[in-house]
Amino acid sequence: MLASYGRFGTYQVGVGGNKQLGDSVWLRIDANTYGSDGYVDRMDSESNNVTASLLWEASENFKVEIQADYLDDSLADYWGTPLVPKTSAGSPLGGVVSTSSGETVDARARFKNFNVSDSVAVSDQSLFRADLTWEVSDNIQLQNTTYRFSADRDWGNAEGYVYCTEVVDVCTEKGLIQRYYGYFFVTHEQELLGNRFTANLNHQIGGRENRLVAGFEITDLDFSRARGFRRRIPLAASDSVDPLTPIPGSYGRRELRGISPTDIDTRALFFEDAFELTGNLTLVGALRYEELDLVRRNFNDLGVSESSGFARDFDWVSVRLGAVVQVSDDVSAYAQYSDGKDPVNANIFLVNSGENLDLTDAKQWELGLKGSWQDGRTVATIAYFDIERDDVLERIGVDSAASIGGRDSSGLELSSSFNPTPNWRVGANASLIEAEFKRSTNFVTFAGNRPPNVADMTGNLWTSYSEVAGLPLEIGGSVQYIDDRFGDNANQVRLSSYTLVDLFAAWSAENYSITARINNLTDEIYVPWSDVFYLQQNDPSFLYANQILLASPRSFEIGLEFNL
Repeated sequence: MLASYGRFGTYQVGVGGNKQLGDSVWLRIDANTYGSDGYVDRMDSESNNVTASLLWEASENFKVEIQADYLDDSLADYWGTPLVPKTSAGSPLGGVVSTSSGETVDARARFKNFNVSDSVAVSDQSLFRADLTWEVSDNIQLQNTTYRFSADRDWGNAEGYVYCTEVVDVCTEKGLIQRYYGYFFVTHEQELLGNRFTANLNHQIGGRENRLVAGFEITDLDFSRARGFRRRIPLAASDSVDPLTPIPGSYGRRELRGISPTDIDTRALFFEDAFELTGNLTLVGALRYEELDLVRRNFNDLGVSESSGFARDFDWVSVRLGAVVQVSDDVSAYAQYSDGKDPVNANIFLVNSGENLDLTDAKQWELGLKGSWQDGRTVATIAYFDIERDDVLERIGVDSAASIGGRDSSGLELSSSFNPTPNWRVGANASLIEAEFKRSTNFVTFAGNRPPNVADMTGNLWTSYSEVAGLPLEIGGSVQYIDDRFGDNANQVRLSSYTLVDLFAAWSAENYSITARINNLTDEIYVPWSDVFYLQQNDPSFLYANQILLASPRSFEIGLEFNL
């Protein structure tokens, strides 16, 4: 079992165990609960998770594993802190965010929550999976996985906040935070059925080793999305709140915009082969053919079908080619090229018939070196990559998405870890990335800009020392650096660089361990990530959102793990 407690009333308790039910059957069950008051007012969250797995070794060559997983959670209802003009901020936070229009965050609002009191962000989901494995012979293995995933989600929040710099539209008083257009609710009913079959064949061709994997996969997704936002409900005084003492108010009546059932069926055939051409050179090739049938229907709040529904069929071939060269006993080099489509993401559920929808093309080159010395105690890698993506789909409105052009990125990644002494471990990694939007046939607005949330440089350094002073004590820590990033597609909002320091100490005995952690030791104030649709959405005609998510301040945690 494990248990932990930390700052902000954060707790976690987990238990798990195995039991052999017979000569060939084993059962494992794990349960976990988590909760926190959060570092912002009214930021409570909790989750409960139970998993179970049953393994049956029917024979020496055939086994069946059945798994079930259930999760219900209530997310933290903190959607951001509004940006305000520097001239209106009584205590501006420096070194966190800067905008072309001279906005900042007022430090006095850092821990304020601008959401409503009856906010909700809950879900429950379940996953059932059955795996069959048959060792036909020493060289042939067949595997089949059948799964079903289902989820119900319900969100209802005031999640968009705009500081009123003038009296216009729903801004009835300067200096207040307006939330009217930020009221939004959405519900999901999701069910995914799938099956994946693979055949693995290890054999020789001309005396050389060859590893072949082939198979097929089918999925059937039913996804219904209902949503609504303020349009007909009259503006109320409680929709505006003071930037320093926000009175939550309540969401009130939900105004339904519509319901959109979406069906996505996919079918895929795949093939991968690795052939040892010489003792030092292995060639790798992979091919995947995929079909996707998409049917999107839209119904208004009265249940009447709308013309924005559509149906589209896609098919494409993905290719991957590569080679691995064993340069020496300790060093290998590799090169890889892939060409295909990005996986379908959540934005496809926002597309309507008027959009020129296509799946995102993705091409990637990668070259690298990997080394391992001293029986694996010292390892190092260096890699260069170049990625081109076109027809990138992104949310552009409260209820719509479209292609925003392409994105190109290239960069260098380095990592290494080693043991200066038997008890001392040190590791580091770094990345240098160049990225920009590129023009496409349908969209040129952001061409040449840097995509949001992509830093020029990132780096991590960590170390640990075990058996301190001959005791069962390990101490360690890490330093993470993230460079400046843009928070929006237009590159008008810059998120400042930040450095995080974490420390830990662990005391381990025969059947238990106690761990203490301090995260964000220096109490850095920073923005880890930005949602582009919640920034600079403050045109006088639609005052939706202009806010950032501030990360957690310094926190601590003490945990106990006990094995019976």
